[in-house]
Amino acid sequence: MTMLFNDPGSLLAAGLGRRVLARSLPASSKPPAGVFTGPYPAAISGITGWWDAGLLGGLRDVAGAPVTLSNAPVGVVVDQSGNGNSLTPFHAGAGAPPAATIAVPRVNGYLGAVGAPDIGIFNNGPVLDADWGLLHPGLELGAGAAWTCYLVWTRPNWRQGTLDSNSAPIALFHTLFSTGVTILQADSSGGANLTLFPGTASQTVLSAALARRHSHAIILRNTPGVGVDAWLDGAQVATAIANPLPASASAPVLLLHDASVQGSAQCWFHEAATWERALSATEIGTLISAQGRWVLGARRGVNLLLMGQSNAAWFMNAGGSLALARGIAWYLGAAAYGCTAEISGTYVAPNRYSVTPGHPVSNSSPPLFPPGSGAGTFLTNPGDGSDPSTWSGGPDFTALSAYLTGGSAIVAGDDEADIAFLVWPWSEQDSTMPYANKALYKASLLRLLALTRGLLGRTAANLPLLAWNAVPCATNDGVQMVRESIADLAAVSANNIVVFAAQTADSNPLDAAYDPTTGWFTGGNPQYRDEPDLLRYGRIGAHAAGHAAMAQGLGDTIQPAVLPLSGLPVKGGPQITHVYRASNTELVLTIAHDSGNDLIVPLQAANGAGFAVMDGGSVATPGVIITAVAAARIDATHVSVTLAAALTNISSSVLFFYPYGSMQIGRGDAVTDNAASLPPPLHWNIGNDLGAAWNLNLPLQATAYPITLSDTPA
Repeated sequence: MTMLFNDPGSLLAAGLGRRVLARSLPASSKPPAGVFTGPYPAAISGITGWWDAGLLGGLRDVAGAPVTLSNAPVGVVVDQSGNGNSLTPFHAGAGAPPAATIAVPRVNGYLGAVGAPDIGIFNNGPVLDADWGLLHPGLELGAGAAWTCYLVWTRPNWRQGTLDSNSAPIALFHTLFSTGVTILQADSSGGANLTLFPGTASQTVLSAALARRHSHAIILRNTPGVGVDAWLDGAQVATAIANPLPASASAPVLLLHDASVQGSAQCWFHEAATWERALSATEIGTLISAQGRWVLGARRGVNLLLMGQSNAAWFMNAGGSLALARGIAWYLGAAAYGCTAEISGTYVAPNRYSVTPGHPVSNSSPPLFPPGSGAGTFLTNPGDGSDPSTWSGGPDFTALSAYLTGGSAIVAGDDEADIAFLVWPWSEQDSTMPYANKALYKASLLRLLALTRGLLGRTAANLPLLAWNAVPCATNDGVQMVRESIADLAAVSANNIVVFAAQTADSNPLDAAYDPTTGWFTGGNPQYRDEPDLLRYGRIGAHAAGHAAMAQGLGDTIQPAVLPLSGLPVKGGPQITHVYRASNTELVLTIAHDSGNDLIVPLQAANGAGFAVMDGGSVATPGVIITAVAAARIDATHVSVTLAAALTNISSSVLFFYPYGSMQIGRGDAVTDNAASLPPPLHWNIGNDLGAAWNLNLPLQATAYPITLSDTPA
């Protein structure tokens, strides 16, 4: 076997029937297993440029080294044709530089993209820098030259965050010839046109049905003396359109930018290719086959409607709700994500909000609002003993209605259509209710849920609710009542309720002083959870919510459409299934794993933080509470717990809690699994895709209902 090599771009003559390397092998040509096997654009002869951001092999960093990690900076999109015409980041502004160009994974199925994400979220994520594009050093696009161009892109949102250009069309293909000519542009801010040669005598609408969020592939072919033909997503949409450029118009070309300040299309770049000839009909067919690696057409956005009181506001401020939306979008393969929410006090006459501090679900919760007043609540209990299913919305519900619907609404219709979940991180004031109000509380939740779904024209079947396990504040029996109520309602499939944070006591009070080396915290406001913990709830909650969304058929472009059977969390943490009374002071917990396969007993967990038993009595009529003083791992599914005092009742009269009522466990002090250290399923590495902070050991779930002790080992 004889192998011949030469410098990239140089000619190589060969004879004797030998095969030779005629061009550089594509660095990113190897696809994920089972997704796409070719052909690629380089299979078409005479290619003069090919740029692929779908996989990392086609990217280089600012120093010219290969990019090997997702979410890493990119300095060059390599020309894999071997012609040396690499794409480089472009910005027109003379002020501060734009956000760094980043290699982002899973923008289109399992394939990635490059773009410049802006950390500021204006309305919907992701936001791309308003002054970013890619520059080609020079293409001949004149009417007298034969050429073919190919481009694949994804638009996640309308233009946003610009000073005065949000409503302006976006340029997808722009030549810097003369004063600049946009070859291809798309409408923004509600428009639906994809237009060839806009603003010229040859202006032609290629599509009048462009979705707000989309992935598309365009092929443009110029034949001298004939004109330009165009194919959108494989379908021919234009024939022999007069090329308005002069016979020769060689100049640098911009992709996804129009050369003006803040002229970015705010789109992701996937792939492009060029030929300095007009491809034949057969070759166009090959190129259409090559674009089959991309999922093309309208794309999904995931929006959450956040409702609640103070902790809901802190949850939003901490980025928890946006993280939750982003994680759900990761599961679905959605192109965009966002959170619809407004805190009271911003808009008046009429009031318009979804979150308002201090307000419970209904005025049934003491001590703020006496029965019958209805003041400052989402639901009005008239105080006449009527069934909650007949109650009317209160002033807060009126404000929610004004926020979402009607002439005073401030939520855009397309954002409202993207709402995939209601999110209620909401329990604090309602946890002041007595345990005896449990039936009333559950009925009031269902009533408000039905009214809110009706406000959006939705039903339980197509608008799930995400709720959390009650945060540790207020009264012990009130917290227990809320925990049990949420568990009861979530157990009824017709309610379509998912618990997104099954453990919330592993958190600190807002603004508490905290020592991460010991797990100790002091001070803070115990009514509210600290922002780092609220952000973590959003990340953990994405797993349960993501599974629920996929089960309901909300997926966008992820291939395959079903999730891996193992390796991904389903409930957001392991769960206690059995408590064995080994002695009057020693208990053995049996724990069922979610996605982990071992247990960790860290920091104050080793001192028994959160573990407690009720020695006689019930939640409604509490007996003696005995806390734990130690806990230790026995094996991968068992933990021993040592109590502070000996039990006096028989096992059937002893209830185990983790935690009991408003007991605080503290940040980092819960027993966890080892999920962060395990290899994820193929193509489902959330830490790689969204950042290392998403690699989490998941906490042991709270006991929604106490577990009765057993005298028999599991």
